[in-house]
Amino acid sequence: MCDDHFHGELSRRRALQIGGSAALVGMSGLFFPNSASAASAGADIFHGPRNRAEVAITFHGAGDLAIARKILATAKKTSTPITVMAVGVWLNANPSIGHEIVDAGNELGNHTYSHKTMTLLTLKESKAEVAKGKAAVTKAVGAPGKWFRPSGTLKSNSIIRAAAGASGYDHCLVYDVDSLDYTDPSAQAIVTRCMKTVQKGSIIGMHFGHVHTAAALPLLIQALQDRKLTPVTVSQLLRP
Repeated sequence: MCDDHFHGELSRRRALQIGGSAALVGMSGLFFPNSASAASAGADIFHGPRNRAEVAITFHGAGDLAIARKILATAKKTSTPITVMAVGVWLNANPSIGHEIVDAGNELGNHTYSHKTMTLLTLKESKAEVAKGKAAVTKAVGAPGKWFRPSGTLKSNSIIRAAAGASGYDHCLVYDVDSLDYTDPSAQAIVTRCMKTVQKGSIIGMHFGHVHTAAALPLLIQALQDRKLTPVTVSQLLRP
């Protein structure tokens, strides 16, 4: 699929080549949020507690609504709550989708306003991306969402954390299981990749807007259940 998101993800990967394997450093750090926001967000959240047999399936919220709704339908049919980190321009362009997500028992978060590569932005630009994304989530469902995920990078930096903190987000939510579904592999390849690295407390990164992702979701849910891992929302995963 050759859409704006696909090209954005390719740019993200090119940018990440600069950092190499350092993008995953810090996975053992703090994994649940502070009670109060600071001027700058704290450590990135890569995963939840490793002592509970739970995982969180998270989605980049953008792309074709028909595919998004197919994913939401699978989540509802299987009683699997998901967390959607929505892009602000997508929410604004599709006024009903926010409530479709949360009314079904899922969680909605902020994945910036226009999904730029945040590692290339100034502090002012980063603050605008976070703040406008927050405003879009608030407009969609009446609340700003508890979680922020930076775009175009697998982890935050000091500028991104400052921007997140300025909008009241304690941490940047990332993930420790990358499905690579935006590259459009087969549904089974997506599931196989996820199951190779998933463990208790994992946060899985996936994307709306890709047909193979929609086909993979029921297979992934079953594979997780077979491993005796229960999918929950991010907030549930990160509860104290």
